[in-house]
Amino acid sequence: MKLECYAQFTMDTPQIDLDRCSIAATLSLIGEKWTLLILRDVFSGVRRFDDFLARLQCSPAVLSARLKTLTQAGLLRRVSYRQPGERERFEYRPTRAAVDLSPVLVGLMQWGDAHLADDGQGPVVVRTRAEGRKVRAALVDDAGQIVSPSEIEMQPAEPATATAVGER
Repeated sequence: MKLECYAQFTMDTPQIDLDRCSIAATLSLIGEKWTLLILRDVFSGVRRFDDFLARLQCSPAVLSARLKTLTQAGLLRRVSYRQPGERERFEYRPTRAAVDLSPVLVGLMQWGDAHLADDGQGPVVVRTRAEGRKVRAALVDDAGQIVSPSEIEMQPAEPATATAVGER
């Protein structure tokens, strides 16, 4: 299973250490349906347990477990609130790590729109706030230029230095 992780990118891919596969590690954290739907809803402004429960229609136990996992992993943070006369409750807000996942979620949504929706269009479109221009997920190089999937190749990463690891 791990070998398939990068296998289809290019035939010229050198041997890569798949024991440290970032795709496998990411999927072990967020690769479950309810987890991705919770993140979708967080980016749509949902913050409270009862609101997640109403939108997702999953069991309270599943929702509680997924929120706990996302909080422990540092993707969500719990923020206390109290309605007058009621007990303390918590909202769930995205962290920088969760925001960094937003291109992945937009990419999944746009792929589903293009390949799974009958009319090629989903229920929402992502747009810029200021100008209202459509936004799409894309591969972009470090100079900010869009890159076609046919133009990329996988290469072994340079070993991380102690300084580089500490700068993350």
